[in-house]
Amino acid sequence: MKLLAALCVVAPLLGACASTADKAPRQTFEIEAPSENVLWAVCGQELQRLDFPVGGDLDPATRKLLSGWRNSLAPFRGKGHRERAEVRFEALGDRRFKVEVRVESERNMNLSRPLDPAYAEWEAQADDATSMAILVQRIKGRLGEQIEVGPAPFIPGK
Repeated sequence: MKLLAALCVVAPLLGACASTADKAPRQTFEIEAPSENVLWAVCGQELQRLDFPVGGDLDPATRKLLSGWRNSLAPFRGKGHRERAEVRFEALGDRRFKVEVRVESERNMNLSRPLDPAYAEWEAQADDATSMAILVQRIKGRLGEQIEVGPAPFIPGK
């Protein structure tokens, strides 16, 4: 009976241990493209232009592009990081597509050799919202969508 009570208490917590990849923040938008192939090519080209290694996981059947890791090592523990971009899309009909973008981020926690990728100890951190926004705007811009511009910065004396 005690075992059953313990399982009832612990069972809801097991869901929290599940992978956070499906719960990660993504930026979703709709866009018009001449064809699925054009959208596929634009997404791949923009990933390359942002220095994401393309070819990690490209699956036209599931309409998913997962880049390789873009590394940026640094000489101190916790300062080096890497990012990996994921782009998914689905057809909505009439040349409209729903596009989902995520940029996963990790930092290197190795103390003794932080500049050696063979010894890196990668620890997950919050997704890179800035890189995600840049990728989204580049895809929109290449396909002729209106690019979103933020407010003008305050300049003293003007």
